[in-house]
Amino acid sequence: MILRRIRLVLPLAALAVAACDAPTIPPEAEAYDFTFQTTPPSVLRWPVGATIRVHVAGGEDPARAALLREAFLEAAAQWESAVLFGEYRFAEAAAARDADVVLFWSGDPVPADTVGCPPEISGARAVTWSCPHPTVPGRLRPFTVDGEPSSIRMMVFVQRFEANDPAGLKRVVLHELGHVLGIGRHSPNLDDVMEAHAPVDRLSLADRATIQVLYHVEPDILP
Repeated sequence: MILRRIRLVLPLAALAVAACDAPTIPPEAEAYDFTFQTTPPSVLRWPVGATIRVHVAGGEDPARAALLREAFLEAAAQWESAVLFGEYRFAEAAAARDADVVLFWSGDPVPADTVGCPPEISGARAVTWSCPHPTVPGRLRPFTVDGEPSSIRMMVFVQRFEANDPAGLKRVVLHELGHVLGIGRHSPNLDDVMEAHAPVDRLSLADRATIQVLYHVEPDILP
């Protein structure tokens, strides 16, 4: 697949430390295609420096809720460690209406209203979805909670049976957070977390290179 031509925008911090052995933005060749399959392909990511607030709606079963929260915390830590200059961070939100992203189990009550923006379910182990804003170009549509406005821009559900395999659950959540951050496609390599069925539980060098390049590309869409 051909990557669209992109322009790297180096932050001031990178320029200030260029004379020493500081991290550098990886070559584009080390990253896989992260664009969304729109026409033309588009780049979606959070603003640099964003705190992405995630509400983990674990449901009424305390054990299952704890598994989902632990999977989120471990995945968030891995993705935060992948970037060079603190381009984003994750934080927990106590309530769905205060979150940017909601993570929940399938079969549990959906924490936000999905009328007009339902998920496309095709037997996947998990689904991350969002919808374009109907009147504001380049933005995502906010979900409502009980009919009231909220800050939710993305929803993620995980199939409930994933609770039977905590290690597999962690791999699934790690993969879905990659989509939340803006990786719009799957890697073709089984060594990468963002391959559709990857059996790995740690970010690869290519995963890291991809997210680093993504967060130094001008976005077409902001949440």
